[in-house]
Amino acid sequence: MSHWTEELFVEHPEVFAVTMRQRVDDAPEQVEQVLGLARDHGVEPATALDVACGIGRHAVELAGSGVTVRGVDISPAYVETARDRAAEAGVADRATFEVGDMRDLDAVDGEYDLVTNMWTAFGYFDEATNEAVAAGLHGTVADDGVLVMELANKEATMANFRSSFAARDDGVLSVEEGEYTPATGRMETTLTLFEERDDGYDHVGEVSWDLRLYAPAELRRLLERAGFSAVHLYGGLDGSELERESHRLVVVAEP
Repeated sequence: MSHWTEELFVEHPEVFAVTMRQRVDDAPEQVEQVLGLARDHGVEPATALDVACGIGRHAVELAGSGVTVRGVDISPAYVETARDRAAEAGVADRATFEVGDMRDLDAVDGEYDLVTNMWTAFGYFDEATNEAVAAGLHGTVADDGVLVMELANKEATMANFRSSFAARDDGVLSVEEGEYTPATGRMETTLTLFEERDDGYDHVGEVSWDLRLYAPAELRRLLERAGFSAVHLYGGLDGSELERESHRLVVVAEP
């Protein structure tokens, strides 16, 4: 049986790509903030590795800022889209993309001033594999570089937990249903998308995923076990203080 990451990102990439495209406009500000966080920790990155880069939302913007970027994603469809976006933006000479699995980061050669892992693209696997992915991330960061992760904050997610909700954005209706298992710390989510028409909605598709959510203290300990010497936690890419109510958890980890 395929792992859900293969079913979602490889076998049926078109459904989640709708959600990615809705967030493209957020990328310029987010990348500016990521670079600001890196500078706050003494890193002016010349090179970057974007792990689980998707359609290249952040990688293309990083390249536009003068950083030489390598994007890795398990989805051939997303990698192809990312290459097209880099070419359209005129940064294909600084942004390269390849198909790769975050479980195989040992196959990624070189070390990078900045390694990014954005939009809760961590916690996909069982406990041991997630630990191995964290160790792989550590191995890609240069000695004087940083890892920047941006995830959902479990504390706020659980405090405001809703088993289902719907939202409409740019003509797309999203219906999300979730079930949390306290014993494992995992959230199983099903996302169903509908495209707005004059006479109602057309069903676009349905995808599911099973994600390990990490409380801030849990993630810090995991990254320390992976070899990071200092793990700084924030409530957003703007460097705001992390609070229980912070919807996002941002990590800046030093090797």
